[in-house]
Amino acid sequence: MCSQDHQPRGIRMSQGNPIPSNFAEWIVRSLDGTISPEQFAVLDHEITTNCEARAYYVEFITTYVGLMDLVGSLPKAETLMGANEPQTRRETSSRIVECPAPKAQGRENTDAPRVGPETSEEERIRRIERYASRQLAAFLAEEQRAQLQSQTPAARWDLWSGICEATQAAQRFAAVGARLVKTATICLFALGILAALGFYIYANRTLGILVDSANAKWEVPIDQTGKLRTGLMTLEEGYARIKLKKGAEVILQAPSTFNLRSANRMFLESGWITAKVPPSATGFAVKTPDAGIVDFGTEFGLLAGNAGNTEVHVFDGRIDFERAGAGSAVQPQRLVKNEAMTVAANGQTRRVPVQQRPHLFARTMPARDGLAIPGKRLSLADIVGAGNGLDTGVWGQGIDASTGQIASRRTILRKNDNGFMPVPSLPFIDGVFVPDSNDGSAIVTSTGIRFEQCPKTSGTSYESIVNGATFQAGSSGEVHYGQLAGRIYDTRANPSIGMHPNAGITFDLDAIRNAMPEAAISRFHTRCGVSENVVSFAERDADPNTIEVTFWVLVDGRPRFSRTLGVVPAQSEQIDVSIGPRDRFLTLATTNPGAYRYCWAMFAEPALELMREKDAGTGREAQ
Repeated sequence: MCSQDHQPRGIRMSQGNPIPSNFAEWIVRSLDGTISPEQFAVLDHEITTNCEARAYYVEFITTYVGLMDLVGSLPKAETLMGANEPQTRRETSSRIVECPAPKAQGRENTDAPRVGPETSEEERIRRIERYASRQLAAFLAEEQRAQLQSQTPAARWDLWSGICEATQAAQRFAAVGARLVKTATICLFALGILAALGFYIYANRTLGILVDSANAKWEVPIDQTGKLRTGLMTLEEGYARIKLKKGAEVILQAPSTFNLRSANRMFLESGWITAKVPPSATGFAVKTPDAGIVDFGTEFGLLAGNAGNTEVHVFDGRIDFERAGAGSAVQPQRLVKNEAMTVAANGQTRRVPVQQRPHLFARTMPARDGLAIPGKRLSLADIVGAGNGLDTGVWGQGIDASTGQIASRRTILRKNDNGFMPVPSLPFIDGVFVPDSNDGSAIVTSTGIRFEQCPKTSGTSYESIVNGATFQAGSSGEVHYGQLAGRIYDTRANPSIGMHPNAGITFDLDAIRNAMPEAAISRFHTRCGVSENVVSFAERDADPNTIEVTFWVLVDGRPRFSRTLGVVPAQSEQIDVSIGPRDRFLTLATTNPGAYRYCWAMFAEPALELMREKDAGTGREAQ
């Protein structure tokens, strides 16, 4: 163990391990780069093996560095050597690289301590310390003089000095300004990156998921994972069922454009939805360009049409309905189960029972093999059955052509012509009529358009116009499904309209367009004829060769198709009529000059073909 006794000043002395007399010189030489390998070896040995020498070395180095920082000049190794020492000892070995320590500018080392071989070690240390003290005192005195001089005001001021000072001040100000600008730029850049990152995370958060679809075609394909994020999405064809994160389930019917705003809010720009809202999603809100709905745990359907046309049906629970722009003073209207609200383009609202409105909304996902496909094809037979053209209507339901009243099933009428009769409960149907020209041309639209080519008939309608062509043979009550070209039309996948003469129905194409503003109507097609299975029944008490019906297709009162068809031999015709954007009314009619028995007339798979509104006029139709 090294001794812990220290002398307060000078070299520590130890009787067992004395410090060599040249130890301080070797330290200085090691610092200024003039130490020889032999001297360095001895110095290293002493520091390694002699704890007294090691402690002295640390204290010496600390003092040396402090003085170097303050004074800038320290004694050379030669000043610690006696003047009478041999020249060979004071010469620097040729193997030593000179690395002199820097001197303070303008200061010479003239009073460096001189020591000889007869000088004791304690005296050497005292001389070095006195030298260091003088150097430090001189340095501090010089610094004080410089400070006093800098504080002394100038004797006089001149223009050039003022210009220089102003220039320097401007340069300092410009430098500070440049630093501030750089700092602000960096901060703004960092904030911009953080804002962009935050916006990216916000915009790409998952708000819902695609659960199911049928015949769906999206304008931009949905992520394969089915995750739905914020941003406008357009369902161009088919159905889709989505589920928002809070639990609300929404069935979309094309064409529909929507945007998920949050885990429990959405914006419906246009289209049809049916929402089922569990208790966990109470408060689910839907906005449209013209209305807003807040749900309180219910099931409802919403149609956002063109030019402000809006309709909402409440199937269960209750909702608050509010028109856009109504102002805070107007309270939302509360709708409860089995109530409906319609908003016309002129802003007029009407509250009615759901039962008095058509079946506009799909409450369950439909079969994938139906004729009607949202955004692609509408079934006119379904519209006759009080549907929206997408298989929501009632199979077997019909309309009395002489009164415009809804008939819950196929009905034998034998009623006379009462003129054109509107059907206000079915918005896609303009009206019905019994075609006859005995008293002049028949009126076929609510706007008074006449059917100038209408033939003379008995003026009697014998059966209702029905969704699903079914016919009764005699008084047996037995019902038979219509058949054309060897095919029976008895399902939603194979729909038909039964239209025993004399009867006519007019569809309002503009009303259909307003309900689906993103779709354009391009064509109407169907197959018409007298049901082929009537022959076996007519042979019992009639001549099948006398059974004939004339089929008509009118657009705005002008015939686009007219053909008289019989059953011997079996006859049917395919109809394909183009529909322009300005065509307003589509009319189907059947006529017979007098004999009415077994005239089982029908239109098989009557459909309106749709195309995207943005493709209208480009020649591209839905495939």
